[in-house]
Amino acid sequence: MQEPKNRDKKIVIITIVLLICVSALSLVTPAISKKPDKTDRELPNSEATDDLGIETYWDSKCTIRVSSIDWGALEPGTNKTVTLFIKNKGKTPVTLSYYVANCEPFEITNWLTLAWDYTGQSIKFKEVIQVVFDLYTSENADPMETFSFDIIIVETQ
Repeated sequence: MQEPKNRDKKIVIITIVLLICVSALSLVTPAISKKPDKTDRELPNSEATDDLGIETYWDSKCTIRVSSIDWGALEPGTNKTVTLFIKNKGKTPVTLSYYVANCEPFEITNWLTLAWDYTGQSIKFKEVIQVVFDLYTSENADPMETFSFDIIIVETQ
């Protein structure tokens, strides 16, 4: 038979642990259920993806969705330009940013630079903006015929 003192001590410790767990859950649950304020839109070179709040198109009337971008062969010291149209299909205004991921071969990051002309303006619900991407090739690059990377467009509400 357990001593009453040890049994009471265990009950107090278990109660404290349970209170800590309940408190932690009450703090974590709102953070988990909160809608994120950023959404990524991926533009791979080889396959289409759906997005949550923006869509990319080849035309200003938004009839031809972008599923991939074919930059073609690149010569050292040249650049290629692609014009896209981005539509905000979400209910709230957004701003955009982008980054590049999944570079194949990885070394292309040493020779290629991607830039766009988007200036950070807010894009309203159903608004369509034109965005021009420029892909610059370093003078020191070897000619490239096969490469790939994804352009991840991030929307912030």
